[in-house]
Parts: sequence; C-alpha cells; structure tokens
Amino acid sequence: MLLLLCFSLAWTSALAAEGAAKVRVVQQVTVDSLDAEQDTTEVEPFVPRNLTARPEPIPVGWASGVWEWDTEALRSTRAITILELLQEVPGVVPLRAGDYGQPASATAFGSGAGRVRLYLDGIEMPPLDGGVVDLARTGLAGLDRVRVERRPGELRVHLFPLEFTDPRPYSFLEVGTGDLSTNLFRGVFGHPSAFGGNILVALDRIDTQGPGRQEPGTSSGAHVRHTLFRGERLGVAWDFRTMTSKRPRDLWRPSKVGRTDLGVRSRYEWTDWLQVGAFLRNSSLSSDTTDVTGATLEDIMNGESRSQLGAHISASRGGAWLDATYQRQGGPGWASSDQEIRGGGTRASIGGATFGVERQGWSGGENAVSYHARAWTRAVLGVSFFGEIEDGRLGVPFFVPPQLTEDPDPGEQPPKPAEVDPPQPPSFSQGTGVRMGIEIRRRDARFGAALLSIDQDSLHALGLPTDRGGVPSAGGSRSGSEISLDLPLSGAITGLSLRGSAQFWDKTDSWPYVPERIYEGRLSLHDVFFDSESLELWVAVGARGRDPMSLPAQPQAAANIVPFQQSWYAQLQVRVSSVRLFFLWENLTVRDKNQDYLGRIQPRTRAMYGIRWTMWN
Repeated sequence: MLLLLCFSLAWTSALAAEGAAKVRVVQQVTVDSLDAEQDTTEVEPFVPRNLTARPEPIPVGWASGVWEWDTEALRSTRAITILELLQEVPGVVPLRAGDYGQPASATAFGSGAGRVRLYLDGIEMPPLDGGVVDLARTGLAGLDRVRVERRPGELRVHLFPLEFTDPRPYSFLEVGTGDLSTNLFRGVFGHPSAFGGNILVALDRIDTQGPGRQEPGTSSGAHVRHTLFRGERLGVAWDFRTMTSKRPRDLWRPSKVGRTDLGVRSRYEWTDWLQVGAFLRNSSLSSDTTDVTGATLEDIMNGESRSQLGAHISASRGGAWLDATYQRQGGPGWASSDQEIRGGGTRASIGGATFGVERQGWSGGENAVSYHARAWTRAVLGVSFFGEIEDGRLGVPFFVPPQLTEDPDPGEQPPKPAEVDPPQPPSFSQGTGVRMGIEIRRRDARFGAALLSIDQDSLHALGLPTDRGGVPSAGGSRSGSEISLDLPLSGAITGLSLRGSAQFWDKTDSWPYVPERIYEGRLSLHDVFFDSESLELWVAVGARGRDPMSLPAQPQAAANIVPFQQSWYAQLQVRVSSVRLFFLWENLTVRDKNQDYLGRIQPRTRAMYGIRWTMWN
C-alpha cells in the first residue's frame, strides 16, 4: 500500500503543471483571400470543484454549543491530534490511556457508549472495538475543517476532507520532534484537476517512547480520496482511510490494531437550493494477534466489520434549511437502520431555532428515538438568550470482550480457545439534558453563563480497552452551571486577549466522567506584522484541569476515582510567508500524577518543535 501511495504521489505530481494550467482555449480564425491568421484567443480559467456541502447554518459559538476549526485555524492550533483539539472545547473531558498511540477518547456531560460520535463528511464512522471510536486511530491529515457539536446528551465530532479553492496543486507538510523521542509527520498532496476530477493523498504518523521512555506508542495511517464530476451538478467520490495503533504488548493485547474505512458517496445538486446524495461505506478492524493465545480473540478482532448504505436530501432557502438521512447498517452490536431529520431557520429580527429527530432500529425489533432542539434570540443592547434540550433513547453499541488466556508455560500444551458468550441484545440509555443561559457582548468582549441539567436512567462505559469491563450502573440526576469569558486586552498590547471557561457540577462520587469542576484559561497574543502580512505571531500560556473524577466500576471492584489533574501549557508559533515554525510545551509545572485512568500516568512534561509548510505548485 505504501508503494502504491508513493507511486500515486509521483504520478500526480508529474501532472501538476499540466493540471494547474488546464484551460479551455477557443481560437477564432478568419479567412481573407488565401491568407489565414489567428484573430482572437479567449482563455477561460480553470475553477476548482468540490462536492456540494450539506447545510450547516447553526452559528458557531459558546452559546450554540458549536465550535469549528477551518484550514487556517488547524494550521495555527497547538493541537496535533483530534483529542488535543477536543481539549479546547469547554466542558469536554479527555480520556487518555497514556501517551500517543494508546487508546483515547473524550466525553462531555458524562456521555458514554453510543453518545460520543464521529462523522466524516456527514457520514457516521461506526465504533468497532468499543462503544465509541478510538481517537488514536483518527488523524488530522487531509482535513479541511473540524466541527464539534456539544449537546447536553451527545458529543458529535464532524470531520471534513480538504476542499479545493485554488487552481494550483496543493501540498502541506508538518514535521516535528521533541522529548520522549516524540516524532510527528503529516504530509498532504492535493490536485484540483487530475484523473477526471480532483485527488487527495495524505499520510499521518506520530510516535513516542511514552512516560519514562517505557511505553512506546505509534499511530500511523493514510487517506486517499478521488472525486469525479459529471456535468455541472453531479459529483462522485471514493475514499480510503486506514490507521494503525501500535502499543506495548504487556499493557494491551492485541498490541497492534488497525482500522480501515472504504466508501463511495455521490451528490447531485438538483437546484441551487436542493441537493440529494447517496453513500456506501464499509469499516473493518484488523489486528496482529500473534502476541495472545486463543483463537477467539483473533476471530473477533479480525472479523469486526460494519457497513452502511444510505441516502440524504438537503434543502436550504432563505433563512430555512432541512436535512434528512436514511441508512441501512450491518454488523454486530450496531443498529440495523438509522433515520435522522434536522432543520431550522433564522430571522435577523428575532433569532433562530433548530430541531432534530433520530430513530434507530435494532435487529431485535426494538427502536430508539431521540429529540434535540435549540433556540436563541437576537442580541438586544448586546444581550441574548439561548436554550437547548435533548431527550429520548439511544442504543449502546457493544463489543464482545474475549476471555483472554495467559501464555502457556514452556513444555505445556496450549490452552483451548477461550469461550465467548453469544452477543446479547443491545442495551439502551434514556435521558434528558437541558442547557439554558445568557450571553452578553460589549464590542469585542463576551461573557456567558448557563444552567445545566442531566437526567439519565443508566450510565455506560465508553467500551474501549481502558474501561471495557465497566459495569453499567443506575443513573440519576445532575445539575450544574458553566461560564465563559473572552476579554480582548488590545488596549495594553495589540492582539492580546484573555479567555477562559469553567463548568461546575453538584457533588457525587457515583457518576462516571463528570468531575465536580472542569476549567480552562489562557492568555494569548496573535498579531500580524507589516503591510505585506508576511510575518505572523501566536503566543499562548494557559492551564486546564479538573477535580477528581469517577470512572465506571469494574466487576467485583470498588468505584474507580482518578485524582485531581492540572496541566500548564505554552505555545509559540511564527509564520514567515507560508512557513510556520511552532514550539509546544506540555505540563510546565512537571506534575507527575496526571492520569485519566488509574495507573495510566501521562508524561511529566514534554517540549516539541517543528514546521508547518504550505506549498502551491
């Protein structure tokens, strides 16, 4: 596969000059007697094309619960993984099993399996070896935007592939290195006019030796996407994504696990305000099971596969929009069908509102229906109000954990394959979440406050190897509040600002993933120098932390509680023309007890440096 990717890069690069200069040349020739000469030449420049995007009219901001990073923001952020990007969202709790390459996820409002969902270009990426997608096998390479929707009952992460806005071929290179033998490589090549459409090739890799240089971990993968266009309205794209995590065998078995996603999607722009589309995708799991005994584990880890076949229709006109999706799904432990309708509207004189209804059908004949709605008012004298509610039932994807056996002693017969109980009917979680508050804006300053409420009938683990044995427990009710502040300090120094947020919950030791307090704050500087804008500077110093947090209880064990956590960080990035030099520092105070799971200590500190280089051929 690597040779194929390298060949594709070389072949596409060879066509760069031709594709970038592709124009339609029309020559008009007049004949005068026996002499012919060229009269005029009309050149029509090439305009890049992309699949028409589905409507996303929900405004971005703390009040709406939506955060977004475009291409420029992704190049400027201190995050080098999806999980680190999610840490910048207020109220999101990262869940890391150690350093890079180890199992990783995130949650908000205590959401467990089935309520932390990942989407690629509008299509959900199914969880495979757990109740959520392992973010260690999801890279940033080749992405144009990342959009996070934090709801009272769900956390949705939307990934969007690179869109072409320039007729020139595009290349992006990000390389870095640092303490703990940490190395980063991210390479992207995109051609807006190749093989009858456009093509994208991306490579992603990060590796480290981990805390104490005793826990080596690697996440590496590739993404290939090719889009074809037929006429002015129809586009078809196929994409291939694969990413593998390598981890210490004395910590995780199997120690090498890979995820592969292969799909085809099409979109037809019926009119300027109406589009339809269809998609087909298969997601599969593979692993190297040579370091474990028992055939059952190999059968499960190499046979886990989930498929999707569906269609959608989207309309957007004036201030109103509607988006509907229907899909059939296959694979163990997942809903057999899913239908979702979203819509809303905005009016400048009033505000806006959105709604959503999702229905999951399961093979056992059971259904799960959930509802979501939000509304906000226009600002009057700088003051606006907002509210959000989510209610209903969602299924919990499951993975059948094999009964691992120990390696046999020398001279003994290998043990018989471990027995695994047949898959059980899926469980469901019923809950209601409410968020309502006020936002005040004065010039560029902003302050917001909101009340929070969660009611769940049952609590579930995320289902990754870190908490796969977590026992579902009875739910209950939680109430809390949150605040957010954005205060420009340009009066002191141009581009200086203070930003922060905090979330507070009533005290309880039985609700997993919801610490009593979550906070983040930073002092940042961003400025552009000279009229040519060829020099740009980012500086940030901040801290994020949380109070002690409960984890799902394990069988025959007391509830797990991880201690208080806090990490100070710093960032320096300088852009000179199209080259960016970045420097990152983690855990500046060298705390040695930071952990999201008991005993899985994170690095005491780390410094990294590297370059991000955008190139136009």
